[in-house]
Amino acid sequence: MSHDHPTVKAKAHLTQAGDAEALRKAMKGLGTDEDTIVDVLTSCNSDQRQLLYQQYNRAYDRDLTKDLKKELSGNLEDIIMALMTSHKDYLAQELHHACKKKNGRVIVEILCTADNSLIKSIKSSYERLFDTSLEESLTKATSDVFEEVMLKVVEAKRSALINEQLAHSIAKDLYNDGKDLDEAEVVKALSSYSYEELRSAFVEYYKLAGRTLGETFDSQYTGSTRTNMRALFDCLENRAEFFAQSFHKALAGPGTKDEDLIRLIVSRCEVDLGNIKEEYHKVYSKSLAEDVKADTSGAYRKAALALLD
Repeated sequence: MSHDHPTVKAKAHLTQAGDAEALRKAMKGLGTDEDTIVDVLTSCNSDQRQLLYQQYNRAYDRDLTKDLKKELSGNLEDIIMALMTSHKDYLAQELHHACKKKNGRVIVEILCTADNSLIKSIKSSYERLFDTSLEESLTKATSDVFEEVMLKVVEAKRSALINEQLAHSIAKDLYNDGKDLDEAEVVKALSSYSYEELRSAFVEYYKLAGRTLGETFDSQYTGSTRTNMRALFDCLENRAEFFAQSFHKALAGPGTKDEDLIRLIVSRCEVDLGNIKEEYHKVYSKSLAEDVKADTSGAYRKAALALLD
């Protein structure tokens, strides 16, 4: 089992008063010291930023997030606002965008990498922020077997056990004696077994079928269901590679998809961005930091690279 390597960790000695003062100075008077804002907010983790927010509000009777929003603009404002939002609220916001755009890949990226407790937190944030349930939004945004899987995933009942013995029987149920997939088995497998068990089951499935489950999805489904089920398989089979591909999509071709780049960096930096960087280098033979550096500029670049490092 491979371990997750975050790139952002808790700062060992958080000087709340000093950091809050540095932020106030950076925004006082004429001009804005963007570098200081970036340095302070990228050198600590999400929980510590919430403490800084409280400290600043207490010390200056001002709202730190509002002050930052007023002083910053463009992509720098977007990445700093993302950092200032609690992790669960941020993921709920990004899911809300994804559901509105019917973007299955982003729905997978957020929900099929989360553990049960995070899914429950996202669901309560979602209801608080948008006055509707996540289930309701998913029903509008998805369809067919993909909808069924996602609605089961958000029940947050994925097993945490790792029973290697199960891999073969999961694979056998999915293989269905070589006939068309049994959708009930697909839904059950992808939403209820642990991520580790599924990775082992996919190896066993390949031995039985002579092709990956992803290839079976490609041949059995069409349209958005095919695209979304393939993304789901790719994410469950090799998470780091799935995210490396997502980064590549955000950076490749003319223009950077900054919204995607910011979401990927901010949502993964405290989880497994170290693993994703390694995988990116393996797949594309260049460093993720180099590609991000080439596609960004100014204090926005500085923030993105600080979180990647």
